[in-house]
Formats: sequence, C-alpha cells, structure tokens
Amino acid sequence: MEPIIEVRNLTKVFLSRGRKITAVNDISFDVFKGEIFGMIGPNGAGKSTTFSMLTTLIKPTNGSIKVAGFDVEKEDDRIRPIIGIVPQKLSLYPDLTGRENLELMGKLYDVPKKLMEERIDYYLRLVDLEAHADRFTGGFSGGMKQRLSVICAVLHDPEIIFWDEPTTGLDPQTRQAIWRLAKKFNGEGKTLIFTTHYMEEADNLCDRVAVMNLGKMVALDEPASLKEKSGSANLEEAFIHLTGEEVRD
Repeated sequence: MEPIIEVRNLTKVFLSRGRKITAVNDISFDVFKGEIFGMIGPNGAGKSTTFSMLTTLIKPTNGSIKVAGFDVEKEDDRIRPIIGIVPQKLSLYPDLTGRENLELMGKLYDVPKKLMEERIDYYLRLVDLEAHADRFTGGFSGGMKQRLSVICAVLHDPEIIFWDEPTTGLDPQTRQAIWRLAKKFNGEGKTLIFTTHYMEEADNLCDRVAVMNLGKMVALDEPASLKEKSGSANLEEAFIHLTGEEVRD
C-alpha cells in the first residue's frame, strides 16, 4: 500500500514555567492512502499535539513529516490545499449563517463560484442542514455545528481529512451520523485521520489504530488484531492491557 503520510522520529517539546514537557516522544508511523487511521488514548496522550503537527499548525521539535510527499516544515503551503481539518474546538463564525460560513471557506480555498454553490447545496442536503442554511450559526445546536464544520472542511475537495475528537460531547444519534459521513468520504477515496478517546468509535471506523499514551505510541495495528493480541473482548480492554491505564476523558 502507498503511504500518503510518513512520520519519522517525531518529537514535540514544550516549555512551561521553565520546564521542558515532552508531549510527543519519538514516534514513527505511516498512514496509507484511502484508509481510516485512528489515534486513540486519553487526554494528554499526545494525540492532539501530533494532529497539530500533521496539519502544519505547529512545528516539530525533532523528526520529520511528509504529507503526500511534501515536507511539513518546508512545503506547508503545498499541503494546506489538499487537507481538510475538523478541529476539536469548532471555528464557525456565529454572526454568519451556515451558508455564509461555507461561502467564506470556499473563497479562502479559491473554489470557483459556480462549483462552490453546487457543492454547498449538495453538502447541506447531505448533512440535513438545508432548512437551516440561512440561520446564524450562533443558534445552532452542538450537533448542527459539528455537521457544518465537517462540510466546511471538505468544501474544497481535499485528499485527506483530519478530525480531532470528532464526536466529543455529541449525543449517540449525532455520533452515528458523523460516523456515516466518515464512511461516505472514505468510500469516495479520501484518507481520514481521527483522534479520539472513544474506543467504540475507533473500533467501528478505523482500518488501523495507533494507541498513544504519555506521548509514546505503544501499539499500531488493526482493531481486531489489537484485541486478539491482548486477549481482550473490546478495544477499551485492549487499551488497558497495553498501557496499564484506564481511558480518561
């Protein structure tokens, strides 16, 4: 299989009150084109820091990342047009309508006007927000905001979609809707990278899962293999077996 993301000896150290804190500690892995790849672990495991480095938001302290063959530090301007990001903290403009938020994203990515309008109409129908398109997003529910954020991230038709804790705080019905969207985009050939601390989410969605704890990658395999190797009935039990810790939200 062809890797679309290549990570080698990735490390990130932060300074806090004069102390060095290693958030990500010498991890290496590949993400293959067309797969759904998950990074699981509790808060503080290093998932979101790794996510931020993969998406060019922060620079590594050491190591290297290539996305679609481009170096994250030297060619970030080549990477940003081919990725879509659904951040953990949603960044919608509350004083703009749903449609206006989408139009803004389309203009930022230079999507041609006619194509942008077609995609906006299509995606609003896809996520069942067509009736709410002209409402201000400040009045949207959490689930509506998450669905709008997803289509903001894919409006420019990226090759790779990054979702950071995509369903945190959502009700089960909305979580299932997000999972269906993920599978749809993956079925269209897009590569998806998730961070999550919901083991059920990783088990249901991901082709392979990287288990992270305290900045280290302690395992990387298919969910079924992780369960089999640890003699566990589910991924949460496998995580406890691999790390010696329970999942902490």
